[in-house]
Amino acid sequence: MEQEVLIEGQDDHRTDSPGARPGWRRWCEPIALALLALAINLAGNDRTGLWDRDEPRYAVAVREMRARGDWFLPTYNGEPRYHKPILIYWLMGLTTALAGDNPFGARLVSSLAGAAAVVGVWWLARRLLGPRGGWLAALIYATAPIVAIESKLATTDATLALWLLGAQASLWVLSRRDSRLVAAGFWAALNLAILTKGPVGPALVAAASAVAWWCGWPVPPRARLRWRWGLASLLLIAAPWFAAVSIVSGGEFLRFALGDQLLGRLAVDRETHGGFPGYYPTVATLAFFPWSALVPAAIVGAWTRRRSEPALAYLLGWTIGPMMLLECFRTKLIHYYLPAFPAWALLAGWLILSLADEGVNIRRQSLGRLAMAMLVGIGLAIAAVLVAGAAFLPGRVGPLLVVVAALVAGSALVGLTYFQRGEGRRAAHAMSACWAVILVIATGVVVPMCESFRTSRIVGERLRALAARTGLEPVMLEYQEPGVVYALGYPIAETRDPAGFFSHLTGGRSVLTALRENEIEVMREHFELDVTPVERVEGFWLTKGKYQTLFLSIVKPRASRPDGEAVPVATARGAAGEQPLVK
Repeated sequence: MEQEVLIEGQDDHRTDSPGARPGWRRWCEPIALALLALAINLAGNDRTGLWDRDEPRYAVAVREMRARGDWFLPTYNGEPRYHKPILIYWLMGLTTALAGDNPFGARLVSSLAGAAAVVGVWWLARRLLGPRGGWLAALIYATAPIVAIESKLATTDATLALWLLGAQASLWVLSRRDSRLVAAGFWAALNLAILTKGPVGPALVAAASAVAWWCGWPVPPRARLRWRWGLASLLLIAAPWFAAVSIVSGGEFLRFALGDQLLGRLAVDRETHGGFPGYYPTVATLAFFPWSALVPAAIVGAWTRRRSEPALAYLLGWTIGPMMLLECFRTKLIHYYLPAFPAWALLAGWLILSLADEGVNIRRQSLGRLAMAMLVGIGLAIAAVLVAGAAFLPGRVGPLLVVVAALVAGSALVGLTYFQRGEGRRAAHAMSACWAVILVIATGVVVPMCESFRTSRIVGERLRALAARTGLEPVMLEYQEPGVVYALGYPIAETRDPAGFFSHLTGGRSVLTALRENEIEVMREHFELDVTPVERVEGFWLTKGKYQTLFLSIVKPRASRPDGEAVPVATARGAAGEQPLVK
């Protein structure tokens, strides 16, 4: 069947029919793209510990569900975890059963979802831009840093992006023709998105569609969407688990998931993840570099043609709608915007092919000079930062970082040279090759070499060894990193208040914990506890973004004051009042 190209007015060499080529050649492109994406997404996953804080939370929840044989209610550190719906835990349970209870197995879901999304971008881009556009847009998407990074993390975002890509692609097809199969796929994708991250998925699709309609895209008619199917699919796919977990939790799941996680993020910046107005376009420019340099020019060009080419109105809505919605939230994180990056790849691919068809140098395009200035300026700035950072890293890490910096700068300069010659496709191929190598070296070699600086994994492993040797209970005080729980391998008590901590010391018991030097002094002088440091751990505290020294210590009640008078635990607890245990 002949391929339909839906952006009007393209030259014949752009609209060649894939059906005219041998069948095996039609499969070469998606297979090659999937293998490229997997090579990037899987590099170093088995040699890099889970990144605090989200990755260990998901991995611990899956581990505990497997240990209990309960695949209905997730728990973290022995307590119910209501942060996300159930689907990601099911999928991670499957991959950890296949690949092992380790970082590689926990991340395999995202890696496969990221590779599938690359193939999905290829499929959609062929229908929007033609066969050559499919290859180009998929290359751009696969080698974008934010896409590669999120496809290497044991979180929900890469999986959600895959479902929403399916929903967006289904909407495009339904805007062109009626299809019962595509309508069923659309509702299935939305329900999978709901089971992955709640109502945020449909909200992002609705925002994209609303802005696309305003830009001139003919949204699918109601008859093609089959709204009754949507209600039926919701009742069959997503609603049963939500209803059941709400009943079992006494309504706590809905209160926390919707009230705290969704509405709370709208009003409050959670875990200091606030952002300034314009956060998403600013941070996305860095996260999607080098391809983000082309996006402003592509948006301006698409805006001028949006009435004559509906696909461009569709891409503009997909780009701008989710950004407008997410800017309304006080809590801002760049991975929230991940489902919109396929549109960035499609717009960048469209710009490159349009310039090639028209034989126009990019500098003559609106904002073309800005695109080249961003490409070189940001590229050289990133390279300079990497070179400066290499000076502070020991061993072979520094020289490798210099190699990465050279590749970043070289990619920008090669891209500039080709674009100035009017050879945009060559520029894209050269830049994608450079960034594929950059991502493999950075995530497959450099990051694993820095593993010895990751304190949470080391603390968890050493606490486990000390607990086995001494028979003492580990307790986490101020230093409460999920990576410790994952490395420890079993639930650990967490407390920050004096009453909670002293409850572990009743009857003269001792506990193991991780303390900073000033915390040891406070516990000795203010709370009159005996603190015996056993091991010293130095490394980088990822959550706080700073270097730190921790002392794995044995803490127990002091038998007596210097004057010989016994100090009951209750007295020490009462002297502290309600103030934090350590400052």
